[in-house]
Amino acid sequence: MDDREQPNTFVWKQGKDLVTVSKAGDSWQVSCLTQGKLMGPRLKVYEAVHRQAKFAAWDVMAKVISVSHDEEQGVEVAVQAAQWMRRSEATNGSTRRA
Repeated sequence: MDDREQPNTFVWKQGKDLVTVSKAGDSWQVSCLTQGKLMGPRLKVYEAVHRQAKFAAWDVMAKVISVSHDEEQGVEVAVQAAQWMRRSEATNGSTRRA
């Protein structure tokens, strides 16, 4: 996976760990990737699909806290992810109507 942020994916990165949220049909996909000790390709260590954005944001919070060991950062990133999901839904909703 490319480290650059894609317009249809929310990306949080710290060191060798990456937490992403992307739209998958009518659901939200949360993934956690990490890089091995030998700096090989990223390995997907967690993936979940949520129908509600609220649960995806909670999942992001849990993964960020797990990776960073910082609850405040987990909450901040979850809020950013929730805002991104709202903007993404608003953009997709207006595109569908056009």
